[in-house]
Amino acid sequence: MRENTLKQKLNDGKAVFGTMITFPSATVVEMLGCLGYDWILIDNEHGSITVDNSEDMIRAAELTGMAPIVRPIGNELEFICPFLDRGAWGVQVPHVNTAEEAKNAVEAVKYYPLGTRGIFSRGRPAGFGFSGSTADYAEEANKNTLVCLMLEEVEAIENLESMIQVEGVDVFFIGSGDLSQSMGYVGQQTHPEVQEVMERGVEIIRKAGKVAGVSCPDNLVPKFLDLGVQYFHGTVQTLIQTSSNAYLDTMRKAAGQAGL
Repeated sequence: MRENTLKQKLNDGKAVFGTMITFPSATVVEMLGCLGYDWILIDNEHGSITVDNSEDMIRAAELTGMAPIVRPIGNELEFICPFLDRGAWGVQVPHVNTAEEAKNAVEAVKYYPLGTRGIFSRGRPAGFGFSGSTADYAEEANKNTLVCLMLEEVEAIENLESMIQVEGVDVFFIGSGDLSQSMGYVGQQTHPEVQEVMERGVEIIRKAGKVAGVSCPDNLVPKFLDLGVQYFHGTVQTLIQTSSNAYLDTMRKAAGQAGL
């Protein structure tokens, strides 16, 4: 099992920045790693990424030293374990609303004695079993595999005091998109009431000494950094949009000045 540099940075109190990809492209993942992203979210929930086509994306991330984290389609062992067996350094589990659900996620990620993940020491994370013992691999995997829980409904924020008591969770991530929807403000991530709930959640997480993450518009990142949030990600689609808009705006202005 590779040493998880993402967990190291978080444990050292550093902010980490990633981006989310929803389509299978190892080449794009490698490019993003070369650009210096700390981590990438390989999204199985909303796009066309599968267990099989994720493996080369995970390899591409590892090649550049960028941490590959997978968002499975749900909080079930059978959705989580196959991605870990392909080499993902961790999972970002969607729609976790209670302490019991948080425990289920941790148990799906961790081997005995911390969880119930099925042992397999002949896969990529274990170096195909060519060296070292199974027990050593399980211990290293338990230490290095990241568990991020997504808090995406008001229910999760209401239950957060009990959820932060669950051992084995590395990041509590507040997803503003679905949170705003659960509050009746679809697509209004900056609505004052949505922001108030997010800030309340961050305060609970930070007071417990846990790592907080959020999704938010880029202009709100400084605010959440000041609140102690460490874990952020954007999307590949937004990167393409913003860079393309900037490029085309500059080029078309230049063309207009040239009378073309």
